[in-house]
Amino acid sequence: MHIIIVGAGIAGMTTAIALHQRGHDVTVLEQATALKEIGAGIQLAANGTHVLRELGLEPAVAKAGVIPQSYEMRDISTGKLLNLSPLGDLGTKHWGAPLYNIHRADLIDILAQAVPAGSLRLGAQVVDFVQDDDSVTVRLASGEQVRGDVLIGADGIHSVIRKQLRGEEPTHFSNILMWRALIPAEKLTHINLEEKGNYWFGPGRTLITYWVRSKQLYSILASVPMTEVQRESWTESGDIEELRRSFSDIEPRARAMMEQIETAFITGMYYRDPIDRWTYGRVTLMGDAAHPMVPFLAQGACQGIEDAWTMATVLSNISTKSVGSALQEYEQRRRPRTTRVQSGARAMVKLTHESEPERIRARNGRWKGMQHIDPMTETTWGFVWGYDVLKAVNQPAGEVLGLSATREGKNLKRPESQRAFSLWKSAFSPEQVARGHDGLREGYEEFLAKNFPLGNDVNVEPVELRGVPALRVSASKKKANAPVVLHFHGGGYVLGSAHGSLEYAHRLAEAVGGTCITVDYRLAPDHPYPAAIDDALDAYRGLIESGVAASSVLLSGESSGGGLALASALALRAAGDQLPAGIIGVCPFVDLTLRGPSVAKFAGDDPAANKDMLAYLGASYFQGHEPTDPLVSPLHGDLSGLPPMFLTASEGEVLLSDTTRLIARAQKAGVDVTSRIVDDSVHVYTIFPFLPETASTMEAIGEWAGKRMAR
Repeated sequence: MHIIIVGAGIAGMTTAIALHQRGHDVTVLEQATALKEIGAGIQLAANGTHVLRELGLEPAVAKAGVIPQSYEMRDISTGKLLNLSPLGDLGTKHWGAPLYNIHRADLIDILAQAVPAGSLRLGAQVVDFVQDDDSVTVRLASGEQVRGDVLIGADGIHSVIRKQLRGEEPTHFSNILMWRALIPAEKLTHINLEEKGNYWFGPGRTLITYWVRSKQLYSILASVPMTEVQRESWTESGDIEELRRSFSDIEPRARAMMEQIETAFITGMYYRDPIDRWTYGRVTLMGDAAHPMVPFLAQGACQGIEDAWTMATVLSNISTKSVGSALQEYEQRRRPRTTRVQSGARAMVKLTHESEPERIRARNGRWKGMQHIDPMTETTWGFVWGYDVLKAVNQPAGEVLGLSATREGKNLKRPESQRAFSLWKSAFSPEQVARGHDGLREGYEEFLAKNFPLGNDVNVEPVELRGVPALRVSASKKKANAPVVLHFHGGGYVLGSAHGSLEYAHRLAEAVGGTCITVDYRLAPDHPYPAAIDDALDAYRGLIESGVAASSVLLSGESSGGGLALASALALRAAGDQLPAGIIGVCPFVDLTLRGPSVAKFAGDDPAANKDMLAYLGASYFQGHEPTDPLVSPLHGDLSGLPPMFLTASEGEVLLSDTTRLIARAQKAGVDVTSRIVDDSVHVYTIFPFLPETASTMEAIGEWAGKRMAR
């Protein structure tokens, strides 16, 4: 076929090379009259290196670029190490290929030399295109027309092709400006800047710096709030006093580095939201034209390179498909992944540009917590660096992981369970994911309110238990000697609320024929460990002080709430308090080290929980504390002497092994355990009232609770 590519950037030229190697004829149309790059450094992670290696370009990249030994994230005021990502030989072994830092101009030159001779046309400005069933024709500003079988818009964030396909769409400004500069090595001989990612983070600003040519050229990306730069135009300028003022009060090594900058240029940080469609007939988009993203996962180039390999593969396996079907397959394979990366990159911008002292402390605490359970920083980088598009493109298209880190083609057996699965899968929007834990909190509350509304006839009473706020609901017909359920909602210690759990709390009250009090314990990262367990203990003790007998109390929780209920029982036993009559744990999150085998076994199958999200939430909670502490991860505690437990989970969920290991350890410790493992269902299935297994489990909880009260 003859494929027309508009745009001679990294994505466009990589696509041309890959298609040519597969035997296709390509024409690359670039409006610039010369391939001049004013950019500074870029990072090519393992997921991009896989493709460049396959195309025979890695030796040239290795010669021109630098392999950093690590990413080191430091406080901009003190220089204190906040987080470290091992790279170099260790990273290459772990991720399957090196991460390279390289000057953008060097990479463009490598690609341009590999583009087939005569294929690249400079000064070719595309005006518009037309297509029919058999071909697509591009019209240039000169009036010339170029005809081909496929048209790929790889023409960047201001894509002409995208505009014709979709009309005017907003480009969003992040309110962050980025200074870029290059410093010759001879100016840095007195500063210890190793071949690493040397990064500094301060209130509302960052310094992302690294070598792009070994012992020759050093790259700096300095981001600042837009309010700190006042000018009519943002262009290359030798006047960098504004830059110096933004970084005047920083630690000595960083300041010495910044003092060597003589010229810099400045641009705004822009992005677009993920879109629902890239492909129209014989025309499709790729790279920044399809999924422009902020640079704080350093994935703009690599995602374009992944696009390129996928495009070349699907267009070369077209024997039984139409061109349109092949392009639809390309989009099906790429759009869910790039949506996730776009949102993740924006979340990283928010995380690294925190400005309030309390939020900075929370972020740094989360990073410290991550180092306890994730020394290779897979939670941050695994979903991008650990992806091998060469292998992925040979798997069914439904294997791609989307925004919820779930395989797009994953389905459950029954309509009811598929409904619950789909609700979990769509619980958070790309925008909510991009806003970090603030957006996730908002999304979780919306998810609960929309799907599990409390009936208007249910009476809700606010209560205060030793200063801890809670909400009380009661069964419509209370039984004699009915229990009081003290419930702790789920959400990984970061999300959720007493209000959001009311519908489930009311069904618990109905199931046991009594009362359920759902506790509004403090949430991380604002209030890390031990805030949640302190509130849980105060709530329990306040309940006892109100006149409720401990023998009438059942502790309950789903997911992290189940872990909190169990940890509270351990703490009460240690303190010599009278223990509750029993513990109800629904899919309890009891091992925040994430060592359970099901975490890896069911990766991609569980839309409600995945290792990355669980690590993010868990580390937000324990932060600098040891995660194997039984009051953080009660699975690691001595369970002997605890009250009877009712434990349930779903086969196939990521946290299944938390429940099964807890059952085994509790039984070994002599605890009376009643357990239910249901099939073809979802995490915390009992919050979905329409599931048959929910009804049977709630009935079983009622029977179990009745026996506890009869003793």
